[in-house]
Amino acid sequence: MIPTSIAEQMADLYSRIADLERRNRNRKRTGTVRKVDHDKGLYRVQLSEQGGTPYLTGWMRPKQLGAGLVKIDILLSEGEQVDVVSESGDLTDAQIDLSSYSEQNARDNSDIPFKVTIGQTVWSLTEDTATLDARKVKIRGDVDFEGGYLHHEDKDVGHDHKHKDVLKGGDLTGPPA
Repeated sequence: MIPTSIAEQMADLYSRIADLERRNRNRKRTGTVRKVDHDKGLYRVQLSEQGGTPYLTGWMRPKQLGAGLVKIDILLSEGEQVDVVSESGDLTDAQIDLSSYSEQNARDNSDIPFKVTIGQTVWSLTEDTATLDARKVKIRGDVDFEGGYLHHEDKDVGHDHKHKDVLKGGDLTGPPA
């Protein structure tokens, strides 16, 4: 209902403008993940601090790169800097859009086109090389190797490798040459 007096109309307009400005400021905010519930896939983000009290969002889900047949599921961690977006500017319908580098979590790559780092494990892809550097690697299922060569600790263990010290009968051979 439209107010009848000019004073009431002005007060109504100022109130509406203030609400629009607040919502506009909340369309995209940068904050820090403060609470994590990986079982439910939910996070709370600190967007600011007022009078020594942190302002935390409600529980929200992050956007993922894939969530259908292809699932790329990234678990955010406490202390990670993220962008929170809400089309309406109302944080009750907000989502975590992306995480971003910060002074506390700086970028550590400037030359590898695709690099995934989780703790000490690093998977990197360049134009012609895929490298997995990990303390332990587990492969489940059938494994086929085609082309090239297969080495273990600088020893050829491919299909055409040779053994030295070969004896006839039931004796063991020496290691691969």
